[in-house]
Amino acid sequence: MKEIKLRGILAAVSGALLISAGSTAMADSTGDLLQALVAKGVLTEEEAAPLMKGHEAENQSKKNEIKASFKDGIGFESADHQHAISVNGRVQADYRNFGKSDAQNTDTIDLRRAYLTVKGKIYNDYDFNVTGDFAQGQSGATTGTSQLDVAYFGINWWDQAKFRFGQFDMPFGLEHLTSDLFIDFQERSLTDLLVPGKERGAMIHGAPFKGFYYGLAASTGRGKNVNNQDKQVEGVDVIGRVTANFAEMMGNPDAVYHVGLDFSRGDISPNQKTGTGVAANNSFTPVGGSTEARGISFFSPTAFTALAGDNITRTRYGLEAAVAYGPVKFQSEYFDHNYNGKNAVGTSYDKDISAWYAAVNWMVTGESFASSYKDGVWGRIKPNNDFVHPSAGYGPGAVELSLRYSEFDAKDFAFKTGAANAGTGNAATGTPSGAHAWTAGVQWILNPNTRLMANYVDTKFEDGLVSFSKNQGGATVGTTDKEKAVTVRAQFDF
Repeated sequence: MKEIKLRGILAAVSGALLISAGSTAMADSTGDLLQALVAKGVLTEEEAAPLMKGHEAENQSKKNEIKASFKDGIGFESADHQHAISVNGRVQADYRNFGKSDAQNTDTIDLRRAYLTVKGKIYNDYDFNVTGDFAQGQSGATTGTSQLDVAYFGINWWDQAKFRFGQFDMPFGLEHLTSDLFIDFQERSLTDLLVPGKERGAMIHGAPFKGFYYGLAASTGRGKNVNNQDKQVEGVDVIGRVTANFAEMMGNPDAVYHVGLDFSRGDISPNQKTGTGVAANNSFTPVGGSTEARGISFFSPTAFTALAGDNITRTRYGLEAAVAYGPVKFQSEYFDHNYNGKNAVGTSYDKDISAWYAAVNWMVTGESFASSYKDGVWGRIKPNNDFVHPSAGYGPGAVELSLRYSEFDAKDFAFKTGAANAGTGNAATGTPSGAHAWTAGVQWILNPNTRLMANYVDTKFEDGLVSFSKNQGGATVGTTDKEKAVTVRAQFDF
């Protein structure tokens, strides 16, 4: 009888110790401790059974717990970290002011972006992202239609090879793949006119070893929210990117020595369905060009024409380089965009557009660029000392100064006479076939989620002039070969 009571006391004491031990237990888990006590003869299996059930029930209860947090967004995560969902958004309010001696642009306050995102993961290895763009089409008194920006899900069984399906940014270009939340200037450079952007497709990507990242995608090649709808000419664009950070390979966490290569190739059908049916003239318009200040559209080529059932081969490639050490960063990219095909009378053409930029950036307050770099792109800069409120006595936030030079060259599209040149994308006579721009910028990062930016953009058009009028739809009153603009942005994301 005394032995039974003693065992009961031992069981009770053991149970109390097990409950209180938690993470400080000497064994790997409470379950392991119970099994050890049974093996040592301290507890019988019958005495350990209710304790084991209680332990399992407690573990299951903890797994079912949902924890709310704020980490660059409002998120909810299961206690075992296997499942998570977050609601994120961004608002970018811009002001643009253009020089009055240039082509007459509108000085305006613009809602540049207003995104709302729901993203998360399930069973740890399956992620998703759905983002709506609520700023599209907002112009003056006219209300446009909001549109889908991103929608994908991913299967991430291995870090070396992850899969993504849906609509997302194609793997091409360092500046382009860096989120608009984190780019150093208010707008991307002239090179962004030549990158694929967001398209519908499938991708495999990953980091096979330290410091190396790749992405390989197949897409419609038609841009955001557009399918290929030509039954005669089918196929996909193949788009790929590889990057290496030699500083990470060498174990230097304070620096980034980035190089990257980009490639894209696909056949474009000029016979796509439109809102009124199939385009009757079998034509496709090549990429146009507008300034970094979102002002003048300086390059407006005519359409490529083609025979019914024919196609245009589009090839793009790029080179990326960036060096960052501590608070200083140098970055440059070069892109080439080639069109190859035959016009409606069978004349062959082979035309290129190229663009490049070089930029230098300095975090005056000392933040390190390397801390924001991962998998071949730049991310969020977090100030060493956040600025929260003028009276709070906090730090200054982060201040960045930036300077960039960029060029856009489409001389292959300059106006040419003769029937053989008809339908080969030529720009109108006397209009520019290129541009170069200087952009100086300053941004104040108050805290990781709030930024104020100001840019001065000085653009010069090459090999032609842009005509302008003094009012909406008015007669042409002059020409210009330049544009000067001051732009300001207030940005918040969560």
